[in-house]
Amino acid sequence: MKRGDSNREKGGVAFNLVLWIIVMLLVIVGEFSNTMRSEINITRNFKEEEEAYQFAVAGVEQAKVEILSLKENPYVYYNNEGVLTFSRGINESSGGTEEGEMIFKRDIEIGKGSFKYTIIDETGRLNLNTASLSQLKHVIGSTGVKDEELDIIVDSIIDWRDPNDLHMANGAEEDYYRSLPEPYSCKDAAFESLEELLLVRGVTPEIFYGSAADSGDKNYEGIKDYFTVWGSNYINIGTSPRIVLEAVFGVQTAGDILAGRASGLMPSAIPGGSMSSGLFTVIATGFNSGKTIKRSVKATVQKIGTGIETIYWNDNYAE
Repeated sequence: MKRGDSNREKGGVAFNLVLWIIVMLLVIVGEFSNTMRSEINITRNFKEEEEAYQFAVAGVEQAKVEILSLKENPYVYYNNEGVLTFSRGINESSGGTEEGEMIFKRDIEIGKGSFKYTIIDETGRLNLNTASLSQLKHVIGSTGVKDEELDIIVDSIIDWRDPNDLHMANGAEEDYYRSLPEPYSCKDAAFESLEELLLVRGVTPEIFYGSAADSGDKNYEGIKDYFTVWGSNYINIGTSPRIVLEAVFGVQTAGDILAGRASGLMPSAIPGGSMSSGLFTVIATGFNSGKTIKRSVKATVQKIGTGIETIYWNDNYAE
């Protein structure tokens, strides 16, 4: 081999090595760039998630301000648009209509973000921990749960909340829950959150949240909006839905209350009922600057005198 050929061969090898090194560097740089881009996106998403969460918290705080602005427990009812409304009292001279209605903006822009919130009157719902067997049957049965399915759920609710380990006829105690593929214990104590119902025998997500009839499946209205685990045994007749009013006061009285509400007249208080409330659940949703990300917070608050106490908080609430 001539010396020139040898030099050219060595030069070709060196050139190939340089090309491979360049290719490897390009791959490394590209991978590094992709990694950095992913890290930047993760950081941006975290920032925007936190931004949306803080706006949701601001919504809860604004709702507290609204509730605290009322000097005493106000009359609480739903207006013609179905929005929870506070009134300073009843004008007897006008036939019992409300006066001094309190109007608050519940959809607010702040800087580059925003929040909105709704307020729910917990005293317009049936207390899950004190409701009788017949009251539970009426409410749950009115949402589309029937026959054996209804008996199992109602009896299992009683078994879940009572302190003993004795079975109701169609209920469930420790032996049933321990036999499940993912076993857990029967609580045998009061419900602490409404979502706890999902642990009770027979209560499926469809029964809890509601589901439309599709392809022959059952149609459930959902039970979550009719129960509460807070408050005393009285019912706010200005906010309670029909099936709760029927369960507590009977069909005739419930009809009279609803007729009065529909006519624009505030119904008078009746035994076991009230027109005021100091116990509310707030569901606030915050949005980042571009409204591409949202976070929701659910909080239950109780107004006590001139103060307010948070008794339940869920900072990752799924609407």
